[in-house]
Amino acid sequence: MADDVDVDLDDLDLVVARLKSFQTEFESLGDSTRGVSGAAGAPQGRAGLRDKLTDFESGWDGNREVLSEDLDTVYQHLKEIADGLRRTDAELAKDH
Repeated sequence: MADDVDVDLDDLDLVVARLKSFQTEFESLGDSTRGVSGAAGAPQGRAGLRDKLTDFESGWDGNREVLSEDLDTVYQHLKEIADGLRRTDAELAKDH
């Protein structure tokens, strides 16, 4: 078993920051599917495309919420890990 844990805290902080940025951008996608089905209309008098887009919009709304919550959970865990490692590193530095 290894005696040391080697984690680049700057890289971990960068991952946390980028994940938060991605999460914010992902949440802003929520309204971007609204109206797509209406814009599709009924090409060649067929409403099949519009119906499929309506189904997608409905499914996207529910799934987006679940994915957004999951992204937040991952973000919170990574942030806690980074904060904990930073505290531990500072405590160990005081001891030496």
